[in-house]
Amino acid sequence: MYKEAGQTVQHRPWLSFAFRVVKYVFLILMSLFVILPFAWMILTSLMPDARSLLIRPFRLPWPPNFSNYIEAVKMQPFGIYAFNSVFISTVVTALSVVTAMLAGYAFTFLRFPFRRTLFMLVLMVLMMPGQVSIISLYVTMSKLNWLDTYWALIVPFVADAYGIYLIKQNFESIPIDFVESAKMEGAGHIRILFQILMHLAKPSLIAYGIMSFKWRWNDYFWVLMMTSSKEVRTLPVGLVMMKVEDGGNQWHLIMAATLMVILPIIVVYLIVQKGFAKNQLAGGVKG
Repeated sequence: MYKEAGQTVQHRPWLSFAFRVVKYVFLILMSLFVILPFAWMILTSLMPDARSLLIRPFRLPWPPNFSNYIEAVKMQPFGIYAFNSVFISTVVTALSVVTAMLAGYAFTFLRFPFRRTLFMLVLMVLMMPGQVSIISLYVTMSKLNWLDTYWALIVPFVADAYGIYLIKQNFESIPIDFVESAKMEGAGHIRILFQILMHLAKPSLIAYGIMSFKWRWNDYFWVLMMTSSKEVRTLPVGLVMMKVEDGGNQWHLIMAATLMVILPIIVVYLIVQKGFAKNQLAGGVKG
């Protein structure tokens, strides 16, 4: 109990304790909502057969049937699907990060006619739903004879409005003194961008790279529209083809294949997130 402004104020430790309890209960419940579906998918993938899943869906499978993963791989050419997913996601991520850096640098540090107008067009594209441009993109890919090729799965995503906006905003937070000092030393635009700004903006570049890779890895609708052969399809489409062509009741095999599809993106995040956290902390200290 203490006095403040002529009034007696009394601590209420029980109120603070109740707030903490409510907060942790809420966090635990939200964590369970995220973890339980993933745990159920793992348990289902280890079931001996689909009939066991229908009888006791939440039973712990013992002994676990790891052969489901081998059988799931044999049902569809997942080796081809995996290569296509890795190749397309990696190429698109690398190119989209580079184009976002180039455009972000131009919009931030260069002065040219209609600069603001062009950036407003980028923002308009960012706010426009992706479904609006699907028909025009499909017609364009068809006239270029790019249907059922890697070109149709890579080229439309090389330049991304969100990436341009994100990197531009990050470049604007970097002091202009770095750029001016580099120019006085005789550095050109390319050298300034890739030797100075790229290191200062590394947290944002890594974050955007992770998001870009995830978007392309999980892309289903566009790949389904653009492809008609197994040689060009990716893992998400392969999963659906597995359900449609090989029977939709083999849920233990479908869950095994699904786990193999989402596991690489989790591994990529776990590998990169440590460096991302360090770079973000270093950027905060420098700022």
